[in-house]
Amino acid sequence: MKHVGLCGVVFALTASPALAANESAMIDACRNYAASHLNADAGKINVSVQTARVDGTIPVNGDVEGTGLTFQCSFNPAGTRIVEWWNSAPEHCPADVSEADRYLYPACQ
Repeated sequence: MKHVGLCGVVFALTASPALAANESAMIDACRNYAASHLNADAGKINVSVQTARVDGTIPVNGDVEGTGLTFQCSFNPAGTRIVEWWNSAPEHCPADVSEADRYLYPACQ
């Protein structure tokens, strides 16, 4: 009887949503997603996991060093999938942007 009770407690702890979200995996996924969508070097991307929102989604905020670009990946409550993406990059490529500044405008790539 005691064995069954202990197994139930262990199962309840391993099934907890709070334990399901792997911060390292979310950081890597968000960094790679940002590098791809912002045409940035992943080594220059800083990210941090924030406290879960009331709806359960988990925000991961970030920036690209030296560019002023910021972004946010929102993960599902389990922390396994990006469900929303936001970034501060302009959505168009200005006609007068210099070649040296094109990295600031992902739409120019």
